[in-house]
Amino acid sequence: MADRAPITLHEGNDETLLITVVRQQPTDDLTGITELVLVLKPDECDPDDSPYALILSTANPFEITITSQTAAELVARAFIPASALAEPYDRFWRLDGLFGATRRTALYGDVTVVDL
Repeated sequence: MADRAPITLHEGNDETLLITVVRQQPTDDLTGITELVLVLKPDECDPDDSPYALILSTANPFEITITSQTAAELVARAFIPASALAEPYDRFWRLDGLFGATRRTALYGDVTVVDL
């Protein structure tokens, strides 16, 4: 289910990401996703609980909102606050879908933060 998806964000801006997750196999059913978790961190090797990591979740609708969900496709919006983009260094991101107690990575990739 994981697709590499590099993104570009702008230093010091509030950013809204439009996220689309599509199933990889015809037997995948994305309606089983009960929560999305987005992790934005300095490097893919940094732990998720690093003090420098930003963790967003659909548990807080001001962070991530699922706007459409079918068996084949899930569309969501994630709000990245300007405070997380105060410095122009590049980062890494990952979006996980929770199927009950099971976590599966849906999207991941490098983040380029444009120095403005």
